[in-house]
Amino acid sequence: MNIYLEEIAKAIVDMDEDNIIPLIDKALDAKVLPEEIYNDGLSKGMLDVTKLFENKEYFVSEVIVCADTLNVGVNYLRKKFPAKQDAKGPKVIIGVVEGDLHEIGKNIVKIMFEAAGFKVTDMGINVKAGDIIKKTEDEIPDIICLSTMMTTTRGKMKDVVDLVNSKNFEHRPKVIIGGGSVSAKYAKEIGADGYSANAVEAVLLVKKLLGGD
Repeated sequence: MNIYLEEIAKAIVDMDEDNIIPLIDKALDAKVLPEEIYNDGLSKGMLDVTKLFENKEYFVSEVIVCADTLNVGVNYLRKKFPAKQDAKGPKVIIGVVEGDLHEIGKNIVKIMFEAAGFKVTDMGINVKAGDIIKKTEDEIPDIICLSTMMTTTRGKMKDVVDLVNSKNFEHRPKVIIGGGSVSAKYAKEIGADGYSANAVEAVLLVKKLLGGD
C-alpha cells in the first residue's frame, strides 16, 4: 500500500484526530486521489478497527474515538471536494431485529454507511418486523439492513424478508443481513439479498447491489 495511505489508516487505528487532516493534505500533495484516500486509507483504517473489536483487542469506547477520527477525515474530504459527494446517496434503513439488544455492530455499520454518503435511518434495537415494513413504506429505502447476534432471534430476519416480498413495492428494497449468528449461507436460506461480515464489506455490498462500484 502507498505509504501515505498507510499513515492515514494507522491514524484511524491510533485515534489520532489531531493528525488526520495533515496526513490527508500530505497525501493530496503527493497526488494521491481523494477516492484512494477514502477507500484505501480511511476505510481501510476502520476495517482494521473492526477486526480489533471483533478480536476483543479494542472496546466500544475505542471504536467510538476511531469513528470520530474517521468522520473528521471524511468531512474534510467532502468539504475540499464537494463535487465528489453523491447527492443521491442510497437510502438505508438499519436496525437490530426484535428480541436482540446488541447494537455495537449495527452502530459501526451505520458510521461506515454515513461516511460513504448513505442516507441512514437508524431504527435502533429490538425492532419488530412490522415496524420495519411500516418505516419502509414511509421512507421507500433502497436497502434494509438487519442485524442480530443471537441464533434465537435471527428468524426475525426471515419475517422481514417475507413481509417485504409480500408487499407490492414499486421499487423493492434489497434486504441485507449481518451479525455474529448469521452467514452468507443463512442469507441465502431466508431469501435475503446479501450478507456482510463487517462494516466495510457492508458498504461494498450495498454499492454492488445497487449497481455502483
